[in-house]
Amino acid sequence: MKKKLVKISSLIMVAVMIFCMTACGGSSESSSTKDGKADFKKTKIAVALYEDSTDFAKGMQDYITEVGKAMNVDVTYALFSQQDEAANVAIAQQLISSGVQGIIGTMDLGTASIIKECEAAGVYYASYLCDCDASYNNAYDEVFGSDIFLGAASDGPCADKTTLGDVYFDSLIGYNEAHSDAPLTHVSMVTFPAWAFPAQKACAQRFVELVDKYNETAETQIVVDPLNEDVDVLQFAPLDSTYFSKHADIDGIICFASGMTFVYPTMVSAGVDSSIKLFSTGFSKDTTDNFGTKGTQTIQQETGSPIEAVAYPLVLMVNAINGVEFSDMPEKAERIDTSLLIANNDETMEKMMKNIYATGNPKDAFLTPEEVVNLTAVANPDATYANLVTTIQGLTLDMVK
Repeated sequence: MKKKLVKISSLIMVAVMIFCMTACGGSSESSSTKDGKADFKKTKIAVALYEDSTDFAKGMQDYITEVGKAMNVDVTYALFSQQDEAANVAIAQQLISSGVQGIIGTMDLGTASIIKECEAAGVYYASYLCDCDASYNNAYDEVFGSDIFLGAASDGPCADKTTLGDVYFDSLIGYNEAHSDAPLTHVSMVTFPAWAFPAQKACAQRFVELVDKYNETAETQIVVDPLNEDVDVLQFAPLDSTYFSKHADIDGIICFASGMTFVYPTMVSAGVDSSIKLFSTGFSKDTTDNFGTKGTQTIQQETGSPIEAVAYPLVLMVNAINGVEFSDMPEKAERIDTSLLIANNDETMEKMMKNIYATGNPKDAFLTPEEVVNLTAVANPDATYANLVTTIQGLTLDMVK
């Protein structure tokens, strides 16, 4: 209902603008501009992070704050719990009481209840670094069907995609082509539990399928150890050192879990970091000395999703609060995949180190505040939802000069 009302209101505003322009001799100045600049309402929103202590989180906050300034948005930050649904609802209530007009959350825990609180208060809600998979599958109408829920930008591919299976296969084959004198021929896998990351098992299966197909014509075969539920599925705790005896003679680990946190330290303490290569999700500046051809050469893949993808929920929220809408805005909120920053050799890691993801400096972002402003319907009458999505999904390391 609210989205329909917004459209009706927009039509009325357009009619009034046309009348005023005619009465004033056809002035060409848009109502969305003032002195040549976009006229954004003074707005207060909150971003509820799932963690706020890492360099990544700090760089993300600095970027969002800078972009917010360009759109007259005052951004405040809060911390969502990764385990306590009631705590997240309470935090949302506190933010609403503080007078925010919108909340961007990074956890899908308590989302349906938070949406009810936001609906009652007329506060918009959107998600970032999270595809709201649990809500999408179990509470679609309550969340994605709500007029105040604007959409979700995933942390890379959404949970129903097996894209990471292809990424790991490409990185492994790329490594072998670059090291034809000593290719990797025996790898194992590591995942998080299916209850937390259901797509990881599917991605692992996809990886195995691609290797099997590769082996049909390859001169040098690649053996992939099958997933061992007792050994290979990490319960958000460090990899046990017995892993290496239970996967004897491996020369590579395909880690769909967060290898920089849970696998690499165990490899170092077990003394296998010079003999086994690690392909992993996640990113850590502290490990780059042993990445690619440097140091022990242990790590051969790290990945992340662009910080700048926060422009998706931010633009939608600024549009909504300012009472405007894209002409091609979907009737119901969507969740979108975001691109991946894939460092799997020296060249791509060098590019990764120049982006805000690694530097934490907003000046190193793919999208400047001015470019984000231009994505809004408030500042740019030609802006579209389709272009917003295309822009967000086109943020890759290829953009780094």
